[in-house]
Amino acid sequence: MNSTRTFYILIISGIVFIIIGTLSVIDSNTPRRVSLDGKVPSGLTDILTPIMANGSYVRIVINGSTFSFKISDPDKNTVLSVNNQTYYKYELIAKKEGEYRLETKNVGPTVLTIQGEAQTKASQLAFGGQLMLIVTGIIVLGLGIRSKIR
Repeated sequence: MNSTRTFYILIISGIVFIIIGTLSVIDSNTPRRVSLDGKVPSGLTDILTPIMANGSYVRIVINGSTFSFKISDPDKNTVLSVNNQTYYKYELIAKKEGEYRLETKNVGPTVLTIQGEAQTKASQLAFGGQLMLIVTGIIVLGLGIRSKIR
């Protein structure tokens, strides 16, 4: 393979890696709507942890068996706590950015149904992979430039 062809392959590959990594970072910080629908058998607990931006929402309807429901904000402060309910509907608008915790414990004898949706972002763990993609793009770009200089 000649050096001109290698140069173009490496430059284009590096640019593509950088663009994909950058777009992925932007996309991960955009809240997406996620379904919360599910069932909780008797005696079990369901824990949901959406990562919310300021102003994001959670809409949830819980019904069926007897349950306890608790929402904690990113600072671990209790936002809402209800006990011994068989039906509950709630909408939370996030006042702080971060990971909220929605804990539903089925204390009754039958299956509990959860329905709703939340706006959530990607975890900070995803940022590490995106950063590695950008750095790899920079390295490949540098190798491409080096191949042309020789």
